[in-house]
Amino acid sequence: MNEFKINKISKSNFFKINEDNVMFITNPGRMGDEDGSTFIVKDNDYLIIYRVDGWIYPTRNDKNENIITLSEFANQFPKWYDAWKNSKDKNYSDKYQYLYMGFGNGLCVDKTIYNEFEPYLNDLVTECLNNENDGVISFAIYKVWKNAFINMVNSKKYILK
Repeated sequence: MNEFKINKISKSNFFKINEDNVMFITNPGRMGDEDGSTFIVKDNDYLIIYRVDGWIYPTRNDKNENIITLSEFANQFPKWYDAWKNSKDKNYSDKYQYLYMGFGNGLCVDKTIYNEFEPYLNDLVTECLNNENDGVISFAIYKVWKNAFINMVNSKKYILK
């Protein structure tokens, strides 16, 4: 059984990632996950979970050479940044399916894996909405997307690295 375990990434290895291999990527919002981005990269038969943070509430020394800034992140993943900027445009279409998660938070899912991921997400969103009184889909997505990802990984027998 896999779990949502985040791997560390060096700045030099971050800049080697090809955005075509990014399957999931979050954008920060005003509440919840306002301090960075989680992203999942496909590497051959593996899926690797990474996290970059400290954008709003830096806890690291500013002189640390390994800090990845929001602007560096956006430059490395321009399709993600474009999807984030165009998240309210219903006609926008590119690499990612954008899912709003409330208070500005968002999840971009590569369209090559979205149809596979969607049933797992929908099941947990429905369960979440049935168990809570507020009934806000975006907040439910925020709460369950990681578990939906792990359910998909376990069901489809993907390998997390």
